[in-house]
Amino acid sequence: MRTAGHIRRLFLLYRIFARRAGAALLPRLAGFAWRRYLLGRRVPLTVMIAVTCRCQCDCAHCSASGLTDGGAELSTGEIKDIIDGARQIGSPKVGFTGGEPLLRQDMVELTAYASSLGLSVSMDTNGLFLDEKKARELRAAGLSNINVSLDSPEARRHDRLRNFPGCFDAALQAVKTCAGLGLPCVVSTYITDRGLAEGRFAALIELARSSGAMAVRALFPIYTGKLGGRSRSLLSAEHKRLFFEKYADPSFVYSESPLYDYLGGTMQCTAQKNISVYVGADGAVRSCYVSKVSLGNVRDGGLAAVLERSGYFSAGAGAGPDCGACG
Repeated sequence: MRTAGHIRRLFLLYRIFARRAGAALLPRLAGFAWRRYLLGRRVPLTVMIAVTCRCQCDCAHCSASGLTDGGAELSTGEIKDIIDGARQIGSPKVGFTGGEPLLRQDMVELTAYASSLGLSVSMDTNGLFLDEKKARELRAAGLSNINVSLDSPEARRHDRLRNFPGCFDAALQAVKTCAGLGLPCVVSTYITDRGLAEGRFAALIELARSSGAMAVRALFPIYTGKLGGRSRSLLSAEHKRLFFEKYADPSFVYSESPLYDYLGGTMQCTAQKNISVYVGADGAVRSCYVSKVSLGNVRDGGLAAVLERSGYFSAGAGAGPDCGACG
């Protein structure tokens, strides 16, 4: 049964991240596997790029306020250089995040550029600007998948958490629009003790299914930004176990590290495993997006040079056992 579950999970990951990228992704995946598993070079699977810290919303759980050193926002050319760097080091996937990426006017151009290099390309969005026109443009540009945030199956609660009236309706419509266009769409949500105990997470899963989403991505609370310094955890160890035992579904529901979490049955620290690397909107490179330690800045020689100087590819630059940001 466990092997069957692994196969179902791999097929889900293929449908989300690889199917639209097509055959051009195959040599990237092969190169990644060669470097990481045969040469022992800890190449990140994904390079996450925060293209902005700006956002229309003011979310109660927002971490973006803690993810910049205050430098100028990356230009289009600088982001293309980071994408080139991802290809150079052997990462097969880039992800655009924020803030809200669609506040930038160059996201279709950046998506097309990454796709033209044979990379899988994902994007995180609150859905406010993801109307049919924009969804069609992103699909044509080669976007592999898009993650739309829904914090609750209830419109009032979602809008209150986002501090933006009408955000729920826009996000839900964005999910339906993408599903109708054949653009793989994942509903991204935070899980908490209350959300699990009161049945809201289960209801959100059903809402995502009925709206045509391809999967639900469950994010654990991150104690930085708005939640920085919080003394009481929003998600207990008991409920984390409950998530993996009851809700994690190899064909529909996964956590933030969709491959590694399922293989291990627990939430994995992406920093310690070098699963991904994060580039902030100011160019600062971190082992994960909650790390307080910068490995360097892409404006100083590029992504590959920063990672080489930091020793990321060999010993790694993990967050360490005392990080605590993920609870």
